Amino acid sequence: MATNVREKTEGTIKPKKEKARGTGAAPAAARSHGPFDKAVRYLGEVQTELRKTTWPSKPELIASTQVVIGLLVIVGVYIWGVDLILSVVFRFFHLGPSGK
Repeated sequence: MATNVREKTEGTIKPKKEKARGTGAAPAAARSHGPFDKAVRYLGEVQTELRKTTWPSKPELIASTQVVIGLLVIVGVYIWGVDLILSVVFRFFHLGPSGK
């Protein structure tokens, strides 16, 4: 039993033709090589990316802050507890079971 495989010519996606790169002068931003020009270009790119950023709303920011503070308290209490236990254990071994 043979299967015929045919390509569809109607729905085929044709690749876009690339536009020829300009043969004229390069834009001023592409020609800049100094540190000041690079810094200005970098800050412009940063500003463009920051415009694309989705910033949290005030309630989302408050909720996230509460989670961070809560976790800091939990981790701080945990570290304090481990430190307390270890200090008692090491004090016991340092002084010995008799306490002298």
